[in-house]
Amino acid sequence: MTDASIHPLLDPFRRHLQSEQRLAVRTVSAYMHDLFVFMAFWQQHKGMELTLEQIAQMRPADMRAFLAQGYREKWARATLQRRIAAVRSWFRFLETAGHMDHNPAKWVTTPKLGLRLPRAPSEEDTARLLECPPPVPTEPTQPDWVVARDKAILELLYGSGLRVSELCQMNRFDINLTSREARVVGKGDKERVVPIGTPCAQAITDYLARRSRAMPDTTANGPLFIGVQGREGENRLNPRQVQRLMQHRRRWLNLPEKTTPHALRHAFATHLLQAGADLRSIQEMLGHASLSTTQRYTHLDQASLVRVYDNAHPRAKRVDAAKNP
Repeated sequence: MTDASIHPLLDPFRRHLQSEQRLAVRTVSAYMHDLFVFMAFWQQHKGMELTLEQIAQMRPADMRAFLAQGYREKWARATLQRRIAAVRSWFRFLETAGHMDHNPAKWVTTPKLGLRLPRAPSEEDTARLLECPPPVPTEPTQPDWVVARDKAILELLYGSGLRVSELCQMNRFDINLTSREARVVGKGDKERVVPIGTPCAQAITDYLARRSRAMPDTTANGPLFIGVQGREGENRLNPRQVQRLMQHRRRWLNLPEKTTPHALRHAFATHLLQAGADLRSIQEMLGHASLSTTQRYTHLDQASLVRVYDNAHPRAKRVDAAKNP
């Protein structure tokens, strides 16, 4: 959706999300899409285009009608929640700006989402994915630096728990191989520093050395990961290319379909938790705004949590001893 297509009623809210809330471009675009859906509903529901005057007179019943429309069209529960939340945020903005004296979406309840557990590959499958390069190139006439690049990509996704979009946005100077740290720009343009494991640092070093020999004139602080045709900072690798890389390896190794680039982020968190890392540290490394998001990983391996309890809680062993004298 381009700026030129933004409805005049939505443009101030869009600018608020971009400049004051500093939300990511995709997030702002999602807000605008959901609000366009609401405006289209209003025009169909009332037979007229939405105006500020009509918004000021809107009542919760109008929002419940929008919710009913979603049920009739069989929107997913997550979609219903997101669209009501988008309208609620827009109305809150208009209320603050003095265009409304109440928020008709404030009291509208949406169906609760079930707990969606992240799907994480096992440590064994993850090791196979990282250590067994496929014999068939992922790209035609593939030079050796691309093989090294693919290895570095997988090591960084798993070793630092990055989102694919974060990995693709990284530049060369975002990586400090001496201190083994990486600067990452996450959702909402929030920066964080994540550690890099030794295998990952070695893979990146090998990739950059091979790439430098093949393309010595590549821009010093251009994209960290580029495509085969990339020169002078051009052709930054995109998430779809990373997905194809993962798909190629997954099929060759006969791994489950759930083994996606994002699954390596889940594996990063799950394997850290199973090894005894605390949730706060994992939250910081993943860049989660809320600890509740990170807590989803505690549901993945209840057996590990029981072992932690048995080994750590002062009363656990005493209770066991009482049961088994």
